Amino acid sequence: MAILREFGTIEGMENLLPEDVLSNIIHRLAPRYLAISRCVCKTWCTIIDAHNLLHVDLLPRPLCGIFINFNELSMSEFFSRPSKGPTVSGNFDYLPCSSCIIDHCNGLLLFHKYVVNPATRQSAPLPPCPYMVVEHIFHREYLVFDPTLSPHFEVFMIPEIRRSNVWYNMLNSDDKLDPAIEELEWPPLPCILHVFSSRTKVWEERSFVREGEAAGNVSDMRLDHPYVPDTSVYVPDTSVYCRGVLYVYCQNKYVMRISLSNGKYQVIKPPSDCEGMAYTNLYLGKSMKGVYCAVRHLASRFLIYILDESSDRMEWVCKDSCSIQPCQIIDGPGPWTLQDINNQERGFEYEDGNNEAVVEDRFEWDSDNDNVIETNSRGSGGYINFLVDTTRRGRYNSGGYIDFLGFHPYKEVIFLSDSLRRGLAYHLNSSKIQDLGSLRPTNYGTEVGIQPFIQKFFPYSPWMGRFPEDN
Repeated sequence: MAILREFGTIEGMENLLPEDVLSNIIHRLAPRYLAISRCVCKTWCTIIDAHNLLHVDLLPRPLCGIFINFNELSMSEFFSRPSKGPTVSGNFDYLPCSSCIIDHCNGLLLFHKYVVNPATRQSAPLPPCPYMVVEHIFHREYLVFDPTLSPHFEVFMIPEIRRSNVWYNMLNSDDKLDPAIEELEWPPLPCILHVFSSRTKVWEERSFVREGEAAGNVSDMRLDHPYVPDTSVYVPDTSVYCRGVLYVYCQNKYVMRISLSNGKYQVIKPPSDCEGMAYTNLYLGKSMKGVYCAVRHLASRFLIYILDESSDRMEWVCKDSCSIQPCQIIDGPGPWTLQDINNQERGFEYEDGNNEAVVEDRFEWDSDNDNVIETNSRGSGGYINFLVDTTRRGRYNSGGYIDFLGFHPYKEVIFLSDSLRRGLAYHLNSSKIQDLGSLRPTNYGTEVGIQPFIQKFFPYSPWMGRFPEDN
């Protein structure tokens, strides 16, 4: 863009340069800025389209589904809308071994030993990380990828403190650390992260310097726990990669903001409104206006925030508040379906042939009008109760709880699960709710000893590009 600014006004540049020279300049822009340039004026749009400068395969496509990790199931399930766009399946039988998804970023999925593009069925192996793990520390893996800037990806290992056994009523001397370690600041300063790059194909150590305060000390982190007491709710380790910055939800409900460009990180504390709320939990996501978070309070209340980064001090600004009470809703087919991959793995036959990706004549699920559930919403902060459509066959009384399933990446919509039975889409601006369909895997929760709940979720938009050939 600096090259273009040298010519002053847009009109001046068009008059000074022949079309082929201007085309040669514009095509040097990254795809993100090419897309922006196409909207500048009619002449630029014509040049970009005529010379096919903007490769749409580099840009993520519309949302096509949600990958879900259910507790105790060996593989991730794919809850998706019918599409005749890129055929995406949740069946990863082309990998040497089956496992659940660890993370995702802009069309790529991270597994234990692979990074996978399900839209192209291409995979890239990950070598084991050679670095030793400190006794009281473990690491979580996070994927970083932006196809508009580079075809290469990176995997970051973010350290966490091993939690105290106090949550399991197993207090003993073996669970205690040296008092000097317990009082150390966390995250450390500097913070050494292990990073794998697909460009170099090796793991390396990168040092990040903290700006601002720490989140607490080691003792504080050890008392945090991923489960909400007295419920079956599990709080996943969510993350967002946006504009060259990795945001990671960490222990003790803080967000670690890691800038890849300048080697610095900051601690973002949870919204101040939530400090006095019991059992609050935070879910990160990327949506229309940037980085969002949903804060869950007890079984069914959600507060939605947007991260304001306009000043040096990062602040969460409240976007919406809603309480969604489970009750009777329709039990039957919806516009989305679950592929039920784990049912096939256990040797059962599919009733509806859902082992293959679903394809219909429509290109995209109508995220505004399909299967709208009438509500008695009283606006922002009001209680939302589902009303029964008695004209349709089959109903159930959920009598349960609401799980969070992520943010729509391009619209201000959140996805929810009602008692592991129905998928729901809730519109932040209108309080409209849409019934997506049944998302419960076959026979899930009926086995003795299995506690049914959702561990992780990944709203997925396919990317049709390919890894560099040397992968």
